[in-house]
Amino acid sequence: MAWYLVFWRRRSTATVVSAADAAQARRRARDKQKCGYGPIVAARRANAKDTRLIRRGVWVRRRRDGSSPQFGSAAARERARRQRSRYRFWP
Repeated sequence: MAWYLVFWRRRSTATVVSAADAAQARRRARDKQKCGYGPIVAARRANAKDTRLIRRGVWVRRRRDGSSPQFGSAAARERARRQRSRYRFWP
């Protein structure tokens, strides 16, 4: 079993699932799908850095473009926070 990151159309970050392959990851993520996520757009195997975070129980944030707000400079993390707020629902 490996860890997969499953990306949704209307979510800025991925759902983490344990699966044998990408097809199984998509099926398992679909079980966790909530209203407003939209369809699945990609399922990618977690890299070594993400796998270490998952094993430690840390929430993994990885965007569709492959970048992560958890790694990088303070300026990069600040940009990531601003980017996440764009996806947040404002009533």
